Amino acid sequence: MSERKISWRQIEKLCTDIGRQVNFQRSASYHGEGGNGAHHIVGLARGGLIPATMLSNYLGVRTVISHGYHSYDEGARIRDYRNPHGTMYQDGVYDLRKGLMGSNILIVDDLCDEGVTMAGMVDRLKSKFHEGVINIKTAALFCKNKSVFVPDYVGEHCSNDEWLVFPWEAISSFPS
Repeated sequence: MSERKISWRQIEKLCTDIGRQVNFQRSASYHGEGGNGAHHIVGLARGGLIPATMLSNYLGVRTVISHGYHSYDEGARIRDYRNPHGTMYQDGVYDLRKGLMGSNILIVDDLCDEGVTMAGMVDRLKSKFHEGVINIKTAALFCKNKSVFVPDYVGEHCSNDEWLVFPWEAISSFPS
């Protein structure tokens, strides 16, 4: 597997591209009555937090909720198949349920590899709300070709044999 380092400039470009996609696609199913896109953004920790913040600024969305979930063994760079659904370590669904009924939610992550994390979050939200109470869209900076879940908004589709290293993961390996 080849390693590909992603620069901050690339992150900015991908976030801008996704922001334009969100603004361009003004479908009634997402934008609804009186809505202009996402009302709230859920950033999937850890990789989705920075893109979620950048998108919130681009889209003018004030509410960004962190949801902690991971499906990789950090040291081995592989999925932990003993726990195929990942580990939830901080649950933002409670915050969403407190007062965000009838809202448009944008779930953001840095990478949709196999689709487990994103699909799991979508399923979790749908299971906690009655049909039609919230509208969910998803976004990822990168989506691998093998992913069984393809987000609504993707910055770049990429090869399955690339290991992406984001600037927030390996600060020492990037020039200052």
